[in-house]
Amino acid sequence: MRRIDRALSIAEAYEIIDNSEYGVFSCVKDDGDIFSIPLSIVRENDSIFIHGATKGSKAELFKDGRDASIVCVSFNAVPNLNDAEFEAIKNNPKELGNRVFTTEYKSVVAKTKAYEITDNKAKLEALRILSAKYCAKFMSAYETAALSALNHTKIYEFKIQSLSAKSKMINKEQK
Repeated sequence: MRRIDRALSIAEAYEIIDNSEYGVFSCVKDDGDIFSIPLSIVRENDSIFIHGATKGSKAELFKDGRDASIVCVSFNAVPNLNDAEFEAIKNNPKELGNRVFTTEYKSVVAKTKAYEITDNKAKLEALRILSAKYCAKFMSAYETAALSALNHTKIYEFKIQSLSAKSKMINKEQK
């Protein structure tokens, strides 16, 4: 990481993953092409879980310990200074670059190994935590939905090998 001053802790990296709406997964296919796809994610301990169809690129690629990178962004915005703040720096090129013409963000890159989960009990648990994150309001129907989807849904676990997280926040106490 070039900007060490923006580096975050492992705990903060996990928080970014947990607060992300999705992650972008990338890996190198057997033919050398790069495969990337945004997917709904959930993290538990040192693993990230996704679900998918029984056929297709994910079913072919996300197994057997394949290396995959996952990028998550939990915050991204252009700073919004009030008029007084802007007027105070509008003739200062360095401050304009640091506080106006920039982007605030919180992001993490996870290096992982991908594995297909085949045990039904483990699949149901992964589906439960995915559902709890994205469909919390409807968890009273989780078991009905999960049991009916179990045979035509694949679940993948991405075991985190390393994390690199950073952020740039102009008004850190406000975020």
